[in-house]
Amino acid sequence: MPGLTTQVPGARKLYFVSGPLDFALIGGLSILTFVALRLFYAGERTASVITLAIQLSWVCNWPHFAATSYRLYHSKDNVRQYPLTALLAPLVVLAGAAGSFAWPRAVAPWFVKLVTVWSPYHFSGQTLGVCLLYARRAGIALGKRERFALSSFIYSTFVAQTVRYEMGIRTFNDSGIPYPSLGLPHWAGWAANAWMIASGVALLFLLTRGCLKARKLIPPIVLLPALAQWVWFAPGGDWRSFVEFVPFFHSLQYLVIAWALQLGERRDAGDVVPSRRFVLSESARWGAKNVALGAALFWGLPHLAAWFGTPLAFATGVIVSAVQLHHFFIDGVIWKLKRRSVSSPLMVDLDELLRPPAPAEVPA
Repeated sequence: MPGLTTQVPGARKLYFVSGPLDFALIGGLSILTFVALRLFYAGERTASVITLAIQLSWVCNWPHFAATSYRLYHSKDNVRQYPLTALLAPLVVLAGAAGSFAWPRAVAPWFVKLVTVWSPYHFSGQTLGVCLLYARRAGIALGKRERFALSSFIYSTFVAQTVRYEMGIRTFNDSGIPYPSLGLPHWAGWAANAWMIASGVALLFLLTRGCLKARKLIPPIVLLPALAQWVWFAPGGDWRSFVEFVPFFHSLQYLVIAWALQLGERRDAGDVVPSRRFVLSESARWGAKNVALGAALFWGLPHLAAWFGTPLAFATGVIVSAVQLHHFFIDGVIWKLKRRSVSSPLMVDLDELLRPPAPAEVPA
């Protein structure tokens, strides 16, 4: 049935925590930050901006990569469920990293280049997933046309940004590793922007028509991730002081979902009683492990390579790229909402985690 279906099995409360907090973490804070930086700060990557972004990496960006590895590898059941991803993906990434160390001028630039193109594509997949997740929580199932328009708009922001950076002949630099642009013609930028605008107009038209037919408004948070990504890649894409924080906002969004899934899985396992103590202790345990693993991957491994004689900047560029590629491989598999093992825990909300279910009434 085209349009909006308003009955989705398993839909409960709309927000994981609360309206204001979900709005802030899922995209609202990033939009407010962009507005504030445009109004009150310079557009360049100043020393203060770079320093703050690095500090935030320790507590959010790096742990978000670690959370993916933890989710896949913390149990044998997960590894058995995704054997190719769990066992083959690391070998592919290690081969690329080894080639980069062995041939720093021939392989490393293209290894880093792959990450720069795949990264915003990966952002788009997460954005679409979060939109669909909140739609499910709202009890709304998008029709095929609406879902295609939403997907087209989200991915068009990635394409428009990528084409903008890849036009002409230029050389970029990541951790001292130079890599070339693709040399796309300038008309490609006009075409990409036209697709983005057309997709946005089509999405608004289809959703408005669907809401009128269903006599039901779509909760704004369902579309907030898409709006946030448009800000990240379109008006915010050229404001360098804001671009520095886009990975942080993406990571923050990811950690909200990963945290909810972790607690939902632990609750569904039946070996804990929902309570304030459970939420605090499990959140602290899970968070500490991800912070430690993230620091080991992004700080420890590059410094270990430097200890063996590799320049630290080069080692950082290659190893960080390898960790990100591994993350992209895993995330493309483990977050499928069609799997009940994923969708069921993600229907949880904070109230259900804080309070045990009320005992069922026994009929007289």
